[in-house]
Amino acid sequence: MRLLSLDFDPVYGEADRSTFSSDISAFDYDVVIWDPASSLGSYSLHIFGEYYRGRPSLDEHDSVRIQSDARRRRVEFIEYLNSGRTLVMIVRPPQLCYVDTGNRSYSGTGKNRVTTRHLESFNLLSAFPLEQTKFSPAAGTRIEFDGSGPIVDLLKKYKNHLSYDAFVKDAPGAAVAHVAGTDRVVSSMLRSKGGGYLILIPAIDLRDESGDEDDEDSDEEGWLSQAPEFQADLLAAISQLSGSKSMSRPQWIARYTTDEQEGLRVEIVKQQKQIEKVRAKLADLQRQKEFAEAKDQLFLGTGRALELEVKSVLELLGGAVTEPAPGRDDWKVSFPEGDAVVEVKGIKKSAAEKHAAQLEKWVATALEETEKAPKGILAVNTWRERPLDERTEADFPDQMIPYCEGRQHCLVTGLQFFVIRDDVEKNPERAEHWRRELLNTVGRMTGCDDWRSVLRETRSEDG
Repeated sequence: MRLLSLDFDPVYGEADRSTFSSDISAFDYDVVIWDPASSLGSYSLHIFGEYYRGRPSLDEHDSVRIQSDARRRRVEFIEYLNSGRTLVMIVRPPQLCYVDTGNRSYSGTGKNRVTTRHLESFNLLSAFPLEQTKFSPAAGTRIEFDGSGPIVDLLKKYKNHLSYDAFVKDAPGAAVAHVAGTDRVVSSMLRSKGGGYLILIPAIDLRDESGDEDDEDSDEEGWLSQAPEFQADLLAAISQLSGSKSMSRPQWIARYTTDEQEGLRVEIVKQQKQIEKVRAKLADLQRQKEFAEAKDQLFLGTGRALELEVKSVLELLGGAVTEPAPGRDDWKVSFPEGDAVVEVKGIKKSAAEKHAAQLEKWVATALEETEKAPKGILAVNTWRERPLDERTEADFPDQMIPYCEGRQHCLVTGLQFFVIRDDVEKNPERAEHWRRELLNTVGRMTGCDDWRSVLRETRSEDG
């Protein structure tokens, strides 16, 4: 039987060791053994001890990766079990970390400006194939076994190396072991509809803790001599459980083949190439979809996500955009027709005069630096938490208009930028028109309010 380890150690012989995050498919193997605790550690190893509220806090890249991997592996585990194969999982408590949502908030100005990352809790055990099963922290070594059978016999043989650091609520299938004197399950076994087995076992520690390098009972890597024996016994128990016959296939047999085997091999290679093409196309389509959805940040986002989309629109219009210097918020854009300073905000309500005052500060600063006053553009994603059809109140209240008009400010919403982008993407020759509108408008921007011409409602939230 072919064994794949996902972050479980040690493995020997022809077994393959990989990681939860890898692209290695479980379907090339008869048995997969997974240790969620080690998997979580593989994501947080390089963060140099960055923690939040006692849990690993992943950077933006690993935050996206761990969530994507968990979704992918969960689907794979379900299909894997239904195809008649066996998944063995080490029972662990919730594997919690904090992931970066991509949202940012800012406080203070200038050198006192503070950027806050917005985080949310994530549990790697969301990859577990059964939703109703939960895992609760509890540690100990006193374990009692239920009934008999190959898996029970296996755990009894290695009981001195077993410990538990969690128990299982709504354990799937039949209980195999429980905390002594209680009904708290620490090991269970479920046969899937497709004939596969989901086996949960307590943690097994096969490390040599003696520290004696000359100890004959351990190998060069510090594992007890029982470690390779456990692997063999595990596979034998699963083979016995499933009633499959043990097949020997040494490496030298690869020198020989039959016409039937060779034909199947060629067809498998052919199909694998097709799969890779489809995967590559799917990955490209997913990237395109993510890029398309990122545009929505113009009317959804705040902070960096919103700023980058505004920058993208300004560049689409033919502007050369300069990001803010450290300690400043102003974006500078140079159009063929003139220069501008842009203040970008994403807020829950309407814009306010304080936002225009901040913009005017950047205009004055640019005038000091260049002796030429740039156009002031206030780009605000107003009412950002409301559905679009509920954004019926003024984006720029009447009380701030005299101040802005007196300083020649152009007031434009993120949603208007979204409409402008769509117009220019469909009609590139319209870029000059919108550049001139931004530079010549005094007060509220007009002519780009029909967001329904770009967005259509597919279904209601409750649908």
